[in-house]
Amino acid sequence: MSEPDLRKDPRYRPFRAAAYGLYIAVVSAFCLAIIISVTRSVTAMTPARKPPEEQALTYRECLDAADSLWSQLESEREKLVRISPAREVDREWLAFRTTWLQRMRDAEAKCALESRDRTHLKEVFRRLEEVQDLYSIHAVQYAGEVGGVVDALRGAFTTARKNPAAGRLP
Repeated sequence: MSEPDLRKDPRYRPFRAAAYGLYIAVVSAFCLAIIISVTRSVTAMTPARKPPEEQALTYRECLDAADSLWSQLESEREKLVRISPAREVDREWLAFRTTWLQRMRDAEAKCALESRDRTHLKEVFRRLEEVQDLYSIHAVQYAGEVGGVVDALRGAFTTARKNPAAGRLP
């Protein structure tokens, strides 16, 4: 006859149940804390849409505001490759993103985009936000995947330029 398995000793059943219960409680609390933290972070980084203002801008003023937002977005995107260290690109972008989104929400509120005659304008603002989302993904990927290699390359250039054989660069 085989010996009983000591790991399943009935005397320890209440302790096993308590250990499993404690484990589930700790893991649940940890997961809940992570979910709350991520939710707060996303909420802080994404300003809410504002209600339309009573005095709306003209169609042309709204189009100019959208064009200005687009220019700001493009200008900041072009700066991404010049930030040093390159690993910091995502932090710089996310700081810019929050203020840019706030300006966009202000412009949306001033433009009364829910009006029937402004559907094309609403599409422009929707596309602007879509491009900004894609640029955010690009910034994070650049910082994480390419940033270290770019920083190493810059370091290699700096070291190589210190060599007397490199001569004096203009």
